[in-house]
Amino acid sequence: MTIDRRTLLRLSAAGAVTLAAGSRLALAAPGPIDEIRSDALGYFGKHGFTELPPLSMITGDAFNGGIRFDETDTDSSSAPTIRVQPAARVDDIANRSLPGVLASFNIIGLRDPDPEDGTLLSRVMDFLTNARQLDPARMLFVSTELLRPHVGRVDGVSADRLIERPMDEAKTAGDGSGFFAPDGHPLQPAFPTTSIHYPLPGIEPDPSPTYPAEGYIEIAEIGLPSPDGAGDTGAGIGLERLAMAEGEEVPDFDKTLLNLLRIIEDEAERTGKPLPDGYTMFASL
Repeated sequence: MTIDRRTLLRLSAAGAVTLAAGSRLALAAPGPIDEIRSDALGYFGKHGFTELPPLSMITGDAFNGGIRFDETDTDSSSAPTIRVQPAARVDDIANRSLPGVLASFNIIGLRDPDPEDGTLLSRVMDFLTNARQLDPARMLFVSTELLRPHVGRVDGVSADRLIERPMDEAKTAGDGSGFFAPDGHPLQPAFPTTSIHYPLPGIEPDPSPTYPAEGYIEIAEIGLPSPDGAGDTGAGIGLERLAMAEGEEVPDFDKTLLNLLRIIEDEAERTGKPLPDGYTMFASL
């Protein structure tokens, strides 16, 4: 369906304030998120990753209300690539009061089509612990038995920081903590993973956490090789989540909601695409 600006004013009080102010970008001022983005592009660029432009936010698919869910695409590059991808998830609307849940967010998407075993996990860990100075002793890794070969081999990945899920459970959930397979995703990704979690600033985490781990936020998901060769060669790092883990303040759900609505509006106006159903779901808040 489509929605005009007059309807938006009725649906979203926050949107009305922003449109009245005449501003088009809610988060235009440089800040910690911009610094992390620049650092990631520089770090992975030095290691042979070529930057790709972000994908469109309006997908034309029924999945996720027609809004970009993640950085997954059909790219067939033979070289390592990096893409900073804006995304939004309509299921997050119901969880908008939880820490780290934003209306719109950015994923640092990495793909290495021909990595040596475990090298992508090693590269992400080096970026998080050396380039960004996160403490590996405070990280949690949520995965399956497929992470075991990397424990002790990849710096910072230790057995006492691993929450291991049964493979069947991880596949059923498909949430990226052990296996990534979102139900209904148009590209049907399905591959083993490990997720990395970090304590929220100011919160003393449970010394013996279970999944989902209270007091932690997920900051990354990395594809893992599997015995049948069906493993993935990609990884995603949450840009805003990483900033939070570093103790930085990030825009809240309402501020990122305004940005999301503007991004989608501008793309629809520029391309002639109809506003997706997901836009109306967010604008109705």
